[in-house]
Amino acid sequence: MSAVNVIVDRYGRLLRPFLLALTLLVLFLPARAQSAEGEENSVAVQVIALLSFDELGEPLRYPSFVTYDHDMDEIYVVGGGKSKIVVYGSNFFPIVSLGPGRGVDAPRGVYIHRDGTIYVCQGKTSDKPGRITLFNPAFFKEDEIALDQIPEAEDFSPRNMVIGLTGKMYVAGQNTRGLLVLDSEGNFSHWLRPMDRIYDPEAFKEATLANMFADETGGAGTDEATAEDLEEEEDTLDMTELLPPGLLPGKAQDYKKERKAGHGPVKVTDVATDREGHIYILSEETSKVYVYSHSEEFLFSFGQKGGSTGKMSRPRGLVVDEEKKAVYVVDYMRHTVLIFDMGGTFMHEFGGMGGAAGWFQYPSSLALTRDGYLLVADLFNQRVQVLDIAFEYKFPLFQNPQNGQQRPEVKTPEEVEEELKKEREQPGEQGPDILQPAPLGQ
Repeated sequence: MSAVNVIVDRYGRLLRPFLLALTLLVLFLPARAQSAEGEENSVAVQVIALLSFDELGEPLRYPSFVTYDHDMDEIYVVGGGKSKIVVYGSNFFPIVSLGPGRGVDAPRGVYIHRDGTIYVCQGKTSDKPGRITLFNPAFFKEDEIALDQIPEAEDFSPRNMVIGLTGKMYVAGQNTRGLLVLDSEGNFSHWLRPMDRIYDPEAFKEATLANMFADETGGAGTDEATAEDLEEEEDTLDMTELLPPGLLPGKAQDYKKERKAGHGPVKVTDVATDREGHIYILSEETSKVYVYSHSEEFLFSFGQKGGSTGKMSRPRGLVVDEEKKAVYVVDYMRHTVLIFDMGGTFMHEFGGMGGAAGWFQYPSSLALTRDGYLLVADLFNQRVQVLDIAFEYKFPLFQNPQNGQQRPEVKTPEEVEEELKKEREQPGEQGPDILQPAPLGQ
């Protein structure tokens, strides 16, 4: 062996422990938080616990939804891999689960009312419609609300729900435009549908037709379009613009028409409320949160679609932290959690794609404990992370931001529609980026 090889071998053995320690340090560093300008800011993320096993000691399989029982101090996790709900105690130890033996065979989300009633949103299966199953605090089934007889809800698959101050149930479905609203007895009341720019011509065509006939049904229309207007609008929406270049027809030049957004009901992904009864409606389609009063009066919206800091690609869940005066939104595609103030202004974000604690792989749901810990359903890491989040506000609460930052402008649906009309008169402008397809295995 040459002298050079001896030296390399000797120093290599000395460097190995150092390099191993450095690698572990990098892997377990908390996710870096960023501000709207991309600079590091003061967000401290401390991992309190990782929930990765069920009550049988088996690995938790693909947790898709998490919620919290404030009265019992318990965490409910929907495990997509085994179609059951695992309940964890205050010490983060799994204590029991609800499965097919209790009537839970297709759980999607859970809502726990202050009276102790547990509402389980269950998806449509081969032999059962989408439904909401009610359990008492002892996990005995008390009632079930079938949704297939509700107008426009024949194929409705509930994903999550909340109960407002008026006792109405607001139910978010899978790939459904608007919230399904039921009365306190579970009877159909109406649909609550935020309106915005969308790219589905059929959806906003139906919305426009509904407004045209609103007077006949007692509703209030906002558009005065004619059938000719609808046909003209449909002509301007060539959906081939949404195809990748390799899938375009042979004569692509014949399809180069201007892509325009229409005004219609957005697809609702999640819903939350606060103590004052405000209703927060999240749309993965538009990457926005729509805020309504307890009486369903539209107040404002916030959020912006994109793949960079402060923007949302495919937001899946939200939760309101009233103690810290913040709204958390989890982004499934960017593997991050974004923090907005109560006025809808972006402040911070943290996370990133990874398997170490504090990092995520396709997170899909959020909840808060009574101690203020943030629960994150970390889907493909097959765990729920319990996080203690501390952050600084970018500016004083409820005041105008500093350094030229502006709060989102509050606009009514009529003002949004007026902007759309102006955009239609200016050819050549493009709408926001379209949604990207979900990764394989979603």
